Amino acid sequence: MEAALASTDEVVLDGAGQLGVVSPHMDDAVLSCGRVLSAHPGAQVVTVFSGGPPRVAKLPPWDRKSGHFKPGDDVMKARALEDEEALALAGAGSHRLGLWDAQYRGWRAPASRAVTSALVSKLNGALLWLADRGLADELYARLRATVEALDARTWLVPLGLAHIDHRLTARACLRLAHEVAGRKWVAYEDLPYGALRPTDLVRAKRRAYRSGFRLEGARFAHEGSTSQKAALLACYRSQLPCLGLEAEVALESPEVFHLLVKRG
Repeated sequence: MEAALASTDEVVLDGAGQLGVVSPHMDDAVLSCGRVLSAHPGAQVVTVFSGGPPRVAKLPPWDRKSGHFKPGDDVMKARALEDEEALALAGAGSHRLGLWDAQYRGWRAPASRAVTSALVSKLNGALLWLADRGLADELYARLRATVEALDARTWLVPLGLAHIDHRLTARACLRLAHEVAGRKWVAYEDLPYGALRPTDLVRAKRRAYRSGFRLEGARFAHEGSTSQKAALLACYRSQLPCLGLEAEVALESPEVFHLLVKRG
């Protein structure tokens, strides 16, 4: 089946018609598609998990690691301002679905210091998968309504690597690709995960294949420069300390795309 996951042919995409990008979080569109966004002003970015509590009384690990927030802050409002700055610099439109980020849906502080962070992560992940089964339908409904309301005819969507929010978003996008006609659907390899987790990448391609698609290698005829992408990424000041070297990986790695083609 490996040979069927992706073809060796390459489709050249010209970005004709307005471009749409589905981003799991505020920053993912730039991390994975920043060069393409730089070269296509007027693109429309739809961010799925862009919400959270108005006050974060007890910061979860990611927000603590940032060093930009203190207990009681409206973290997502601050992040939205960064996102607006980046997308304005790219000349892109912004649409947020407002669903809560996973760290607010399911994070639980460890009851004991003897509980390792790895174990807490696994337990929280299992709880999220159970809780998020109902979320998937709401995600799909909101995303479909937004996609159908926009003029974009070529949509860049995540393959869905590693993070639960990426996987939920990818699942909804694959369903959209089956059910919403008149659009071209192009999957991007989520960065930095695509460059760092080859096993996750293979699994994501298999999920797309099992969902009824083959992947054709694709690239855009026009892309911006690494320096342009760096300028967009620099806007996410609160996220760069959390990303660390992974931000450099996303910046220096190629942006990889696959045209989704229905099988049979």
